[in-house]
Amino acid sequence: MPDRFGPRGVFAVIIPQQNANMQPEYERMRPDGINNQMYRFDISDHDRVAEAVLKTVPTTLGCFPDMIITGNSIEMRNWSVDRQRQYCEQIAALTDGVPVVTATDATENALKTMGAKRIGIVSPMSEEYSKSVQEYYESAVEIEVPYASWLQVKESKDIINVSVEKILEAFKAIDHDDVDAFLHVGGALGITGMLEELEQKLGRPIVSSNAATYWYALRKHGITDPMPGFGQLLMRTEISG
Repeated sequence: MPDRFGPRGVFAVIIPQQNANMQPEYERMRPDGINNQMYRFDISDHDRVAEAVLKTVPTTLGCFPDMIITGNSIEMRNWSVDRQRQYCEQIAALTDGVPVVTATDATENALKTMGAKRIGIVSPMSEEYSKSVQEYYESAVEIEVPYASWLQVKESKDIINVSVEKILEAFKAIDHDDVDAFLHVGGALGITGMLEELEQKLGRPIVSSNAATYWYALRKHGITDPMPGFGQLLMRTEISG
């Protein structure tokens, strides 16, 4: 519920404990009047991320949130539209009616809001994870995803140390004339502060997981403040659905 430090709302944000960039990124994007409360789960077992998140969800009720956000790109792990629906139902059963936004649903809506039809993807880990993302969004949003680049980071804890140069190279690798937008998944990469500059260089919008997730949560909560400095998406005041 709104409190003295968050008169416009309290957001419980669930992030991996290994991702040191995500808390400051969410705080940089936070508008006046919102109180972000951070909760963490262990992402070290890459095959049991969903279970780790579900275990953490009930603890978030302790801050009396108006919104619960799960801030990880779970679609990197052999995911499907049906599995996402089931996952959201599992989360909802644990929240005592508090609204929930997942990074995956937020990213899907962001792509629709930006009118993306043919995109390239940047992901931080393996080719296998990248292919899972391609297949997921081709099915969920019914868009074409012909290009992908991945940074081959083996452990989640190491993603935060990827250099800016390597991130730029990854985007350049998918910079083809026939794409109308770019998608970045994997919140630990930490590029929210780079989005405006990257979009200027590429000449097209970027949907980035952390920015998309927080944007979607704010809009679902009824906050329509434009958020300059974080790319084109965060200047959109309305969501597609």
